Amino acid sequence: MRFDFLLIIVLAGLVVYSTINLIVVRHQNRLAFIELQKAQQQRDQLNLEWSQLLIEQSTWSQQDRIEQVAKEKLKMIEPEITELLKKKK
Repeated sequence: MRFDFLLIIVLAGLVVYSTINLIVVRHQNRLAFIELQKAQQQRDQLNLEWSQLLIEQSTWSQQDRIEQVAKEKLKMIEPEITELLKKKK
């Protein structure tokens, strides 16, 4: 009889210990999932910014844009064909 009571106490303790561990693991999983969602949102935001930067880079590197800046800001002009031929000789 005393052994049965001791066995019930030990088993009840193990059930409580198991329940507490289950709660702790579930809480850790929730925290990890929240971190994962934040990381995915940050990844998506960085991917969006990266694609916008690629579009901006392609815009700034287009030949027409380079020519426009050279003419307007640097006051450059295209040489006449005769000037080019004189330089070759």
